[in-house]
Amino acid sequence: ELIADVDALDANHVVKKMNPKQTIIAIVKALMGSDVKATGLKSLQGKMWKSGYASGELVGHIYSDFLPMLDWCKAHDVKVCIYSSGSIGAQKLLFKHTEKGDITEYFGGRHFDTTSGSKKEAASYQTIASALGVKPEDVIFVSDLEAEIYAARDAGMRAVVSVRPGNAPLSAETKKEFPIVRSLLQLCGNAN
Repeated sequence: ELIADVDALDANHVVKKMNPKQTIIAIVKALMGSDVKATGLKSLQGKMWKSGYASGELVGHIYSDFLPMLDWCKAHDVKVCIYSSGSIGAQKLLFKHTEKGDITEYFGGRHFDTTSGSKKEAASYQTIASALGVKPEDVIFVSDLEAEIYAARDAGMRAVVSVRPGNAPLSAETKKEFPIVRSLLQLCGNAN
């Protein structure tokens, strides 16, 4: 998979200019350094993370509002799915080994990764809605990345921007066009 990912890169990408005798470690570091979202790379990272989580060396970080939001969704029969550039295996590892313990029960196996397509393309979000058996307009998609928000909206989903400390600044257009939440608890409706 990783070789296919390298072959698929633009001819001018830094990895393509590497000496073929360089080690796979150098190639992996270069791919990671340029934030390539490639399925083979994510699969390799997932295998490394599996070892780290199993040993206890790695613990998945979740924001303090995440678990209460998941509890609210569970109590109100709202399905929560994860779409990440990290492999499905890596997602499951992270959520199984969080600082709050194993929270995988909240997702019911509904994880999506780059095998559904690029997170910057509307077709990927349509693929996900289809896999879930719902119309895109019945999905609320939350992300901190503008390109993903626009792609989800273009697919017909209701897109919401999550603002967290350290995020890239939002464009004026995004601030005007999309709802913004600073806590995932803002997504939770009134139970009355």
